[in-house]
Amino acid sequence: MKGFSDELLQQHQTLWLAMQQHQFVQDIERNQLPDAVFNRYLVFEGNFVATAINIFALAVSKAPDIRQQRWLIGVLNALVDTQIAWFEAVLARRNINTADYPDDLPGVTAFRDGMLNVAKQGSFAEIITLMFGAEWMYYHWCARVSAQPLLDDDIRRWVDMHAEEEFHQQALWLKAELDRCAQDLSEAEKNRLSILYGQVLQWEIDFHSAAYLSAGERR
Repeated sequence: MKGFSDELLQQHQTLWLAMQQHQFVQDIERNQLPDAVFNRYLVFEGNFVATAINIFALAVSKAPDIRQQRWLIGVLNALVDTQIAWFEAVLARRNINTADYPDDLPGVTAFRDGMLNVAKQGSFAEIITLMFGAEWMYYHWCARVSAQPLLDDDIRRWVDMHAEEEFHQQALWLKAELDRCAQDLSEAEKNRLSILYGQVLQWEIDFHSAAYLSAGERR
């Protein structure tokens, strides 16, 4: 039997495929991603990880019981100890000055501010919808692309981080938790989550496009 999360995927298949086939993803898959685009993306994404820490912290505060809190605290630890450290190292290794890549582009600010505002003002189910939308999407394109012989070591590591079993389990947890939350929601509440899920996918598309638009490198 399909769960609520599967219904969302079916309802928003067009946006899902648009992100799975985004130029950013295809350029990585073909070893054609310009260095300038990846460097810019690293700044944008590294800054968003700091926002994600705030989002997951809000999820901890709104979680219904200790079971969810325990898992979410583990996610927070991974973001702080692993991902932030990786971004610090890769920015230094690639000699990237973050000041050279201002992240005030509409596609970046809409994603960052939209996600954070929903987390601040919304329910636990809404936060889970946000992060399921982002992480389930990332896992699937990275799992596919990780099978390719990626030539840039930093790109390969970034892809592998999101294709590894640990990240897969995190995405699966969000999927199962969203299905659990939906059991107690009215149809109107489910409809609102469906709209939110579609918005997250569109934010992701625009966020990844911003790395090209700011450089005039989108084809």
